[in-house]
Amino acid sequence: MMMIKTNMKVLPLCLAISAAFSTAPSVFAADTADKRVERISVTGSLIRRADLEESMPVTVFDKEMIEITGAQNMIDIANNLTMNSGSRFTNEEARIAGTSQFNIRGLGPGATLTLINGRRAGIAPVATNLGNQFFDINQLPIAMIERIEFLTDGASSTYGSQAVAGVANIITRSGFEGLEVSGRYQDSSNETFDINLVSGAKGERGQVNIYATLSGQTINYRSDFDFINERVGGNGNVYDSRFLSSTGSPGSYQLAQFDNEGVITPTGSVFADPNCEDAGGVLQSGLCKTHFIDQLAIMPKENRFQVFSEFEYDVTDNVKAYGELSFSRNQVQAILGAPFYSNGLVKGGSMFVPADHPFNFFVENEAGNGLNYINPTEWDNNTHQAVDIVAKSRPFGYFTNGDSSSGINNHLDIDFDYYRAVTGFEAELSDTWILDTSYVYSLGERSQTTRLGMSSTTFNDAVLSGAFNPFGIALSDPDYVSPKDGTSIAANSEEELGNIIHDLTDNTRSEQQVLEAVASGELFDLDSGMISMAIGSQYRYENYSYTPDSLSGKGLGLGSTPSSSIAGETNVFAVFAELFIPIYDDIEIQTALRYEDYDTAGSTIDPKVSVKWDITDELMLRSSFGTSFQAPTNLQTGDTIGGAFIEDPVTVQNGVAVCNPTGASNYVYINTRGSDDLEPSKAKNWNLGLVYQPTKALMMKADFWSFDYTDLIAQDSSATGIVNAQCAGVANGDKPINDPRITRSPEGQLREIALNYVNTGSVKTSGLDFSVNYDMDLASLGELTLGLDSTYVAAFDIVALDGADTIKGAGSFNSANAFKAMPKLRANTRATWRFDDHVFNASLRYISSYDNDLTADENDNIAAYTTVDLKYTYTFGSDAGNTSVNVGASNIFDKAPPTLGDGVRPGYDATTHDIRGRVVFAGFTHKFN
Repeated sequence: MMMIKTNMKVLPLCLAISAAFSTAPSVFAADTADKRVERISVTGSLIRRADLEESMPVTVFDKEMIEITGAQNMIDIANNLTMNSGSRFTNEEARIAGTSQFNIRGLGPGATLTLINGRRAGIAPVATNLGNQFFDINQLPIAMIERIEFLTDGASSTYGSQAVAGVANIITRSGFEGLEVSGRYQDSSNETFDINLVSGAKGERGQVNIYATLSGQTINYRSDFDFINERVGGNGNVYDSRFLSSTGSPGSYQLAQFDNEGVITPTGSVFADPNCEDAGGVLQSGLCKTHFIDQLAIMPKENRFQVFSEFEYDVTDNVKAYGELSFSRNQVQAILGAPFYSNGLVKGGSMFVPADHPFNFFVENEAGNGLNYINPTEWDNNTHQAVDIVAKSRPFGYFTNGDSSSGINNHLDIDFDYYRAVTGFEAELSDTWILDTSYVYSLGERSQTTRLGMSSTTFNDAVLSGAFNPFGIALSDPDYVSPKDGTSIAANSEEELGNIIHDLTDNTRSEQQVLEAVASGELFDLDSGMISMAIGSQYRYENYSYTPDSLSGKGLGLGSTPSSSIAGETNVFAVFAELFIPIYDDIEIQTALRYEDYDTAGSTIDPKVSVKWDITDELMLRSSFGTSFQAPTNLQTGDTIGGAFIEDPVTVQNGVAVCNPTGASNYVYINTRGSDDLEPSKAKNWNLGLVYQPTKALMMKADFWSFDYTDLIAQDSSATGIVNAQCAGVANGDKPINDPRITRSPEGQLREIALNYVNTGSVKTSGLDFSVNYDMDLASLGELTLGLDSTYVAAFDIVALDGADTIKGAGSFNSANAFKAMPKLRANTRATWRFDDHVFNASLRYISSYDNDLTADENDNIAAYTTVDLKYTYTFGSDAGNTSVNVGASNIFDKAPPTLGDGVRPGYDATTHDIRGRVVFAGFTHKFN
């Protein structure tokens, strides 16, 4: 039985509002039997009217546009929105693999609120590196969408927290009757498919719809892309690759030194494994390194099943019940890059290999300050005496591309399960007043299973006993028998590996419950029109929990950083009102006010005022001003563990860490601690728009917009900036500046960076949205539709920390701050020709160049990017129903994404450009009679 966790003051108020409107409708409406009008919901307003469509800056991406653009999934839709900036099209970080999100104005995924039919969609069980939670748009079957309405000015006064940059309202195909099936196959750098079902039935008093999608995609590794190989993969020369790690598999070794308390530290020069190259390592500069280009999936393998159902039923002539029920499962198979071993017995976590290990053939050199290696064919137990050594290695680095000959794999299996249920009643209190009460329950669960997990205690014991062989000879000569004991075989048997390696499973859960009551209707009539009003209240409960595997939680897994359990909950109470006032026949004012109270972050009051002026029959002006807010998430008040590849200016020379940048990168844990003292981020937003429609066939829209976003919740510093500061002003070869926020291994390799969440900084952004649509009647040649959508970002000024210099983020890659790349201009043009049963579509997408702030050269730009898409659809009918077939290609000229610079990883911008190259597809849709 589901329990609703609630605040005691919420339900009485919701019920009181319901009772007030249900018992006294005559206060608000007199004899208005002849005034009944069609009432529709419009994104951005709680007042149900039929004439508010153009009064707000709403961009509609409908079913027809989905077909025209050839979008296969929700991230394809995001890719086609010029106002969307910073959504990830691919993820090189497994933590958020399999998810996608909208990101209006580039203010962050957590600043865009996603609704389904006007109600909150839920929260994903993952978050960005800044702890911002979002709705995972990948959980919805695309076949359910009638349209998506994007409100592109702040809407917190109407919808509450997260609507800082705007709202994406997904409207379903409610009312569809019959049965429709569709499918598509797509070939690009990987292969994808989907099969969709749409069904619906209507009766005298109600209707029901069911939508379902089954889809999948194959995996992509870095080396699948020629441009990555050429730019950062060494272009055939592994020694030039930017994917080399000095911690290898097999590894490199030093003499072990014990102090008086038995603490083990490495000493002396480093000796690379003598079988390094034969065992799959890369021998360079006296180190055995790992080439990890394919130990990560840019596009993971995915299999998705999604189902969404909805119903409406007229309980009485004045009361309608409705509901929604959905489930989504996304099974993601990512790859775990070969982790370094840092839970060993050596100070700092390196592996300790005792002298009596059967495959330890290292002896002390003549000077007594290092190692020599004895070829095992020359080993003599009577002559040679092995010594204790320290191994700096990735003991399972040879498990690449998913598996090995031993049958052990390095898959990272991630399962997402989403559940959502909606129930509610819509009651006509009078001819002009409607009461809508609803309850929404959403749950997201994420399970991450590391197939290459282990207990460090068991592993250390196996190395000490000689049961596990960490040396390269295990792979280069697996059948070799150790001359030290005459019985030990070099290869690590499947049985022994099975004793060491097992699954580690972490679980995350995100829950949201929303109880809301809204009454809307007409107040009284003026000479200029009817004054309308909406009033309501809302209660939200949000819960987030993260439970690591017991070994990971104790820091006994393969990595060194313990994963702390995270749990947090938030109770939110809100009341809000909206008023629509026609001042004159051609001027209307709409006002809104919302009060929200958080038990974790205090309260906030947010107003909004919108004005619409019909200057002429062809020209309309619209303007709005308001404030918005984004409350701290449960993650931002706790601890967040993330990670990133960071280029380190520090290298190790003769066992000493010195400033000497070589371009080497390491995957670094980033641990960010939150605070209960965080306040909501706030924004002031302003919009001024013109809509010009001289004829029914031509419509032009221009909207000037501005956001002033303050008290941002962000990390108190940049992880990259902290690392670079260690060598700022330090001469090459000198020791780096010590920073207690940085943890390094005893050898000097980056391991962890500690940060804090704080309210700091601001963003001021402004720009222009411009669109035009023109329908041409070609008589006997059919119809031609031309369209243009564009967004120009005039400013994106970032103050990362209070008192810091302003960063000009517009037209920049923004590599050193919390935001993503912000090209100044994005434009999509399209042409659709309809001729009888044939439809031809052509689209051109343009993204302007932007500054590459990864380099010091101000003239070093990431190039502009233009792609062309084509699609053809043929529709025909038969006794069995109507069928349409389509073929097409996106990026038909197979343009690679622009480079970030010679040797700069990862070689492309995953938040701006689609890396798949040419995408060829074929599909069908059949609706049964």
